[in-house]
Amino acid sequence: MMKRAAAVVLTAAALLLLSGAFGFKFSGYQAQPANAVDPLTLSIDRAQQRLKAVPGDWQTWAALGSSYVEQARITGDPSFYHRADAALNKSHTLRPNDAALTGLGALANARHDFATAEGLARQALTVNPASATAYGVLVDALTQLGRSQEASEAVQRMLDLDPGLPALSRAAYDAEQHGHVDESRALWRRALADAYGSNALFVHQQLGDLAWHGGDLATALAEYRIAGHQLGLARVFAARGETEAALGFYAALSATRPSISLLAEYATLLRQQGRPAPADAQLALADAALALLAASGGTDHLAAAEVAIARGDFVSAVRFCEQEWSLRTHSDVADLLGWSLHLAGQDAKALVYAQKAVALGTRNRDYHAHLRAIEESLK
Repeated sequence: MMKRAAAVVLTAAALLLLSGAFGFKFSGYQAQPANAVDPLTLSIDRAQQRLKAVPGDWQTWAALGSSYVEQARITGDPSFYHRADAALNKSHTLRPNDAALTGLGALANARHDFATAEGLARQALTVNPASATAYGVLVDALTQLGRSQEASEAVQRMLDLDPGLPALSRAAYDAEQHGHVDESRALWRRALADAYGSNALFVHQQLGDLAWHGGDLATALAEYRIAGHQLGLARVFAARGETEAALGFYAALSATRPSISLLAEYATLLRQQGRPAPADAQLALADAALALLAASGGTDHLAAAEVAIARGDFVSAVRFCEQEWSLRTHSDVADLLGWSLHLAGQDAKALVYAQKAVALGTRNRDYHAHLRAIEESLK
């Protein structure tokens, strides 16, 4: 997630890097008015026009590929991954270059192939050791693989190279993961001081997330309102018992920017309100999205587990989480694995993973609520 003293205007590639550490953080985030020209779409159109005229332009192929990865994140349409893969490989075939390797690494991160992403980022850094962009991809991969010490070191190197919004975003997330909430907030405020427009809205969204994870609903609500972050607003209203308002936000997002996790959340809330038919409809959409992701070469075992939990299929949820844990040991995986085991009635085993989820010191409200519930069940 301001070029030193100047304000940042993010390119498509920078947006990709900004979002990389946070998964589908832009879901529910409306950065501009509905009638505004989407700068990412505009950059894709311009790149395509350029390549019609100059098909051997390896730099534009790399930029186009990175833009496709970001388009997949924003739209939730993983079919863009195939286009990204083709464009980035075309760039690298025309001329081996670090931009293409970095883009391929970001694509691997987006597909949740974090080990491959790490390797590609390191290849890019071999070509260009001063690439803050490649360090961003490396940070994301190491973070998701659960190698926190290496991730922290890579964050510092990225900050040394270019202390702009992408580096500050990763530093703030790294601090939050270790329980350094004040430091994380200060880093976001530092980023906000030099940000404007959609960049500032993004930072407000992250400040909202920080408050949400800390249980400060009032601050989270205020930040999400500034950001226009509908998913955050839905969660806050649901937590405050304002269910109809929350359902309204979820319905709008389901119709416009549906991520798999969002659909699972929406279905869970619908089922809690005694509305099984619309809940099942959302889960059917989630199943279709998972199938589309798989067809595009991606996997998301955690999202699949969330869908299984929303259905009440806790055994499948455990299986999905165990598959993901075999690939990476991030705290998100530990938390959901522990919670799935708890729901499946395996509290002794669940406790081990719930404790792993908070081992770095995170103050995440959901992690700690899950840990308390599991501990209570074992009394």
